[in-house]
Amino acid sequence: MNQTLDIQRLGWLIKRIWVENRKLFGMTYVVMVLLCIAAYYLGRDAGGAIVDRDIRFGSLIVGMFGLGVLFANYIFRDFSHTPSTMSYLLLPASHLEKFLSGLFYVFIVYPIVIISTHSLIDYAAFEIIKFSYPDTPMERTIIPYSEIFETYFTVQDTMFFNGVTFLMNFWTFTIMGTLFFQRLSLIKTAFLGFSSIAIIALLEYLMIHYILGDLSTISFNPEKGSLLTAYITVGIVILRFVLPLFWLLIAYLKLKEKEV
Repeated sequence: MNQTLDIQRLGWLIKRIWVENRKLFGMTYVVMVLLCIAAYYLGRDAGGAIVDRDIRFGSLIVGMFGLGVLFANYIFRDFSHTPSTMSYLLLPASHLEKFLSGLFYVFIVYPIVIISTHSLIDYAAFEIIKFSYPDTPMERTIIPYSEIFETYFTVQDTMFFNGVTFLMNFWTFTIMGTLFFQRLSLIKTAFLGFSSIAIIALLEYLMIHYILGDLSTISFNPEKGSLLTAYITVGIVILRFVLPLFWLLIAYLKLKEKEV
């Protein structure tokens, strides 16, 4: 039997997380659904037949970013308290399997549940509107769910990839912070994250001005334009691919360090 990664043991760990938390997951899910329904209800226009598209999209963003961070922190909560940490580390499974079982819920289960639930609520809301306001022209009321994404995340735009980039960095950074801090891990992680963003932004500003000088002259200087393009490309690659994997690697090494 593979001592590092065994599918049967990994499945057992995934099932363990569900069995131990299903009641809390269920109650949280009901509250989340009710909040989303309330947002749709309050987001209607004066006539009640049109739901603001910003409300529709915003409720999904809150679910993915805000609640996603809380969920990521909760899944790895066993490392926030010493007794829970010791109990979890004594489970007959490798640290890689324990790490992957948590990632399974954060990166696979959670997004599927959030997006599918939100789309069902969206569909049900407009079916109710069609039934309740039969005289309202539906072309003014019904905005296809796919169009919501096309509006905010057009194919030509980079907003979609930027959104996914921020999402992955938020979740992976939260996981890393949960493994590093034993008490008030979410608050400490948030403080560390905002501090890091401020420092990186300052360093980026200084670096750009040191390398490129006055940005207003770039349009008249092809060499500076090429440097800026290369700089942006490297930054995008780091943000989209390197940083999320780096946070996960640090989190995994920290988990491995805790192994008893």
